[in-house]
Amino acid sequence: MKVLQVTTHFNTGGISNYILTLSKALKEKGVETVVASSGGDLENGLVGYGIPHRRINIKTKFEFGPKAILSGFKVSGIVKDERIDVIHAHTRVSQVSAAIASRLTGVPYITTCHGYFKKRARGVFDTWGVKVIAISGAVLKHLKDDLGVDGSRTELIYSGVDPTRFSRDYSQDEIYAARKYTGLGRGPVIGTIGRLSSVKGHRFLVEAMKEIILKRPDAQCLIIGNGEEKDALNALAGSLGVASSIKFVESCPDTHRYLSLMDVFVFPSVKEGLGIALLEALSSGKASVASRIGGIEDIVADGVNGILVAVGDPSGIARAVIRLLEDDNLRKKLGEESRALVKRKFTIGSMAGKVSKLYEETIKR
Repeated sequence: MKVLQVTTHFNTGGISNYILTLSKALKEKGVETVVASSGGDLENGLVGYGIPHRRINIKTKFEFGPKAILSGFKVSGIVKDERIDVIHAHTRVSQVSAAIASRLTGVPYITTCHGYFKKRARGVFDTWGVKVIAISGAVLKHLKDDLGVDGSRTELIYSGVDPTRFSRDYSQDEIYAARKYTGLGRGPVIGTIGRLSSVKGHRFLVEAMKEIILKRPDAQCLIIGNGEEKDALNALAGSLGVASSIKFVESCPDTHRYLSLMDVFVFPSVKEGLGIALLEALSSGKASVASRIGGIEDIVADGVNGILVAVGDPSGIARAVIRLLEDDNLRKKLGEESRALVKRKFTIGSMAGKVSKLYEETIKR
């Protein structure tokens, strides 16, 4: 069986990481995989795993625009050249390209819904494929209730991470070197990882830091990510007088290195399909504070393996963080429960097995 994964770009981020880890796990199960995208900084990861990448001119936000349409013909050529058995699309633009390629070649396609879509032209043009994977219960509900996708076409398959990648404990020397590199001092570290976009809610963590340092003046905040909100977040930190307590670091594939520095992980999203960065933090055994929204509630049970707070509530974030910083036993307990949950329910192996089975069913159909 040979599969073509299609996405808009392959830069660091949730969807690209999903495809990278899924492709590696599928290869280990004997499923050949080819990736098609406009390229990006995670291409080297594919090279390292021996997974071919085909570059196509698909980077656009307009799902029914010229690039999306023309890339459909390019994808159909790849399907024929590589003798692909099933196409798997991951963004709204690549869904359109996959639909065109499927029509031209007769090869079936499926899609993964990684978050939330506006209906727009989808009421007229159905580009969901034979099956749609929902990465969380909240996304599954969104597909049915908001987008009108029939339940017989949807499949709930949770995103997963590789627990072995986050099981390593860094030495004190390595942690010291990483702290020095990021400019962190000796105090406790509150951190987050994610695209610097308004939907990720970083501003609420920045605002929470004003309350946190009143109680813990030595507390520091580490924000990992790139995006259009960076200047606004820096300005906000300056206006609140907390700029010296917040460090911004560019996105990088080695998230475990930065997670090792964090005492508490905060995930303050306004909207979230599931949250790979949150799963990685839980797999690293971090006590987490997260928004009570979307797929996050599929992962975090309040008081069991993390603390949930209302969306857009800086004071709620501050109270939860301070509570964890002041209670070592609670922080350790939540971290241990988090790591156990990921091993039990959110592994890449489990995800790849279910996706592979869905491929087989799609080809037979």
